[in-house]
Amino acid sequence: MGQIAAVSLWLPTASQATETQLWSVHGFGVKVGELRIKTTQTQDSYAGNGQFQTTGLAGVLKRIRFRIAANGRVQQAQLLPKSYDGFIDTGRRVSETKLRFVNAMPKKVAGNQDPETPISDDAKRGALDPMTMMWHTVRDQSDDTLCTLNKTQFDGTRLVRITLTKRDGDARTATCSGTYDRIGGYSVEELAELKTSPLQIIYQREGTLWRAQEIHLTSRHGKAKLRRQE
Repeated sequence: MGQIAAVSLWLPTASQATETQLWSVHGFGVKVGELRIKTTQTQDSYAGNGQFQTTGLAGVLKRIRFRIAANGRVQQAQLLPKSYDGFIDTGRRVSETKLRFVNAMPKKVAGNQDPETPISDDAKRGALDPMTMMWHTVRDQSDDTLCTLNKTQFDGTRLVRITLTKRDGDARTATCSGTYDRIGGYSVEELAELKTSPLQIIYQREGTLWRAQEIHLTSRHGKAKLRRQE
């Protein structure tokens, strides 16, 4: 019942809600890029896209950009993806991936990159795509959904588990802490380099909801921070 109530909390009475978010991305103490997210959601369906690109000096030294998009169904506050399209340009390599979901099973229908190690269907079942996972974390949360994330993500090549289950803070600010765990598709060398990294999202209360304001994460390149601009 709590999850059902959560849907009515963060969906307005109108049949459709569209939201746009802008995040600044910081690394090594300076701004390195911007992430834009746009979603449209009803009580039964959702569609969203995210775009990132390096800016300023970071963009001059090394252009990195990606575009991701997904759509699917909404069921009791859960997002159930139907399709995902991803485009990534690292400045040295360009890759495109398309996923389609049938009975909660992601299937890659386009994309040349193969996993370093095989991933079983059982492990992939129920996994979300990167765009759907992003929306799960940055959308407004209710008291029932805050700090309860424990899901897997499949991008067509690699499988990870993302958790945000520990909560600290007070009545106005909450920090959800968890981990980003590499669990499938990685080589032995990649797992030795980095298998688990910490993840935190800071939310602020806005009325009856919690709004994401900052994201702290660690990659093999070091620590990074995302700050919400709008």
